[in-house]
Amino acid sequence: MNVFSSQFCQNNGRSNDYRDHRNVMPQKCFGDMPGLNSHAEDTQAMGDLYQYIFESLNIAVMMLTEAGKIIALNPAAEQLTGMTSDFVLGRHFDDILGTEHFSHPKLRFNHFYEMKEVSAIETQLNCKEKTFRDIRVTALPVKSSSGESFGLALMLQDVTRIKKLEEEANRNGRLAAMGEMAVQIAHDIRNPLGSIELFASLLQKDLQGLEESQKLADHISSGVRSINNIVSNLLLFIKPEQQTDMQVLDLHKPLKDSLFFAEHLINSGKSIELRTDFCPQELTIRGDAELLSQVSLNLILNAIQAMPDGGRLSISTKKISDVQSGQAAEIKIADTGCGIPQANLPKIFDPFFTTKKNGTGLGLSIVHNITKAHDGHIDISSTETSGTTCIVTFPLRQHGVARNECKHASGSGRAQKWA
Repeated sequence: MNVFSSQFCQNNGRSNDYRDHRNVMPQKCFGDMPGLNSHAEDTQAMGDLYQYIFESLNIAVMMLTEAGKIIALNPAAEQLTGMTSDFVLGRHFDDILGTEHFSHPKLRFNHFYEMKEVSAIETQLNCKEKTFRDIRVTALPVKSSSGESFGLALMLQDVTRIKKLEEEANRNGRLAAMGEMAVQIAHDIRNPLGSIELFASLLQKDLQGLEESQKLADHISSGVRSINNIVSNLLLFIKPEQQTDMQVLDLHKPLKDSLFFAEHLINSGKSIELRTDFCPQELTIRGDAELLSQVSLNLILNAIQAMPDGGRLSISTKKISDVQSGQAAEIKIADTGCGIPQANLPKIFDPFFTTKKNGTGLGLSIVHNITKAHDGHIDISSTETSGTTCIVTFPLRQHGVARNECKHASGSGRAQKWA
């Protein structure tokens, strides 16, 4: 049966057959348009057209009666909510998509129905598999040309990617402002730092034979080196692209180098299980091997530190299709540690933000800027007490690289137990 069949109108705006997912749209609101009632075949043809448009929309659409019962949802709505037409048709909106699905308290049928004009609310939708998506819900009253109301049309637009792009733009603005301040700080600190290091080295020579005094001079030099390391990290945070030595390389090399350096921490009695699943093909990119090693090493160390009582560290690579750069290389580093509180997630890339007792708060800021200097992207998701997943992507170098998707061979992953 056509979505725009007249059965809906003939029953005063109510459909008797809720189980037919095509019997869902108020024909009456279209039937009184000029020219549509002259011939039955014209009405049928127009109904077929609207049916096709309704089912082809990539925005989720749900149709509701005046009583709040769902009488239609298109394939996009089924995909977004994870619910089938057979499951929802004929049931009340509040029973199907209640407070356990939407985070906004006003997302109830009565709130929308009382609206006299188009209104929109942004919220989060708890989708299938317990994933949350940012959603913009727009309510459109369905009326005839005479103003008679027949119900509501709800449009659910997934704006998750838009939200992430907005957050990234805001973060880049904050980082740029902090970068200007950091340049001046680094300059002002390094000027006297060179003098301190020089006098400390001269003092060490003069104190030869005086063991206790020489130890004090050594502490001065050690402190200078520590401060210089922080300043170097500041400069790396500000302009990582100025310190790059770009070469064509396989992304697996800096990643495996990072694993080699982190092996002693994995094998330090924390009972961490390491699982790796690397793409069998080379992931050829253009980048600085040392800086890329710093990215993966920082993320691996964060994962290890998040599991003081042991857990599982999973590292995988694959080739993906990227909207912006075509094909891209993806590194995924996931742990089963303590996770990051939701309130802290928006601030994790901000310089000097840290929850660690002895942390500088520059680690993830530098990771972000190095990734950006390689035209890459980093995304971190986390659930408190359940773990964190970091996904870093870099555009692939196309020359000499197969364009087909990288497929993992069966059993290519391996699990190791580090006691």
